[in-house]
Amino acid sequence: MTDQQRTDRRGRWTDFGAMWRATRGLCPNCGGGGVFTSFWGVGDTCPTCGVRFERESGAWLGAWVMAYTVAVVLLAIEAGALIIAFGLFSGLEWVLIASGVLFVVLLYRPIKGWWLWWMWAAGFVHKDGEDESAPG
Repeated sequence: MTDQQRTDRRGRWTDFGAMWRATRGLCPNCGGGGVFTSFWGVGDTCPTCGVRFERESGAWLGAWVMAYTVAVVLLAIEAGALIIAFGLFSGLEWVLIASGVLFVVLLYRPIKGWWLWWMWAAGFVHKDGEDESAPG
């Protein structure tokens, strides 16, 4: 890996514009094209710059873990607020189940975009044929 490639990769971690673009479903590399092909699905490559989004199967497992973790934290906050405001009431568990499902569904796509930015910043997301060695 050349010194220029190392410098470029280090700069990716501070490129918060790329982070927000990816969170909104745009390519972190070029800011163009849509990352998502459906509500859950991610395209193979960016239609604008050709960056390949997924190198290995299971690359998106971290996004699921992050979405689940954030949903659990939000659910705990909601449960605490509801219990403080109304006490333990009949049907609380159903409210929390519905909220948990809703949190995961609503958070998964932006968190998957953030995960894509993280993989791009770490150097795991790049065009086919570019240097594929781990960041140095």
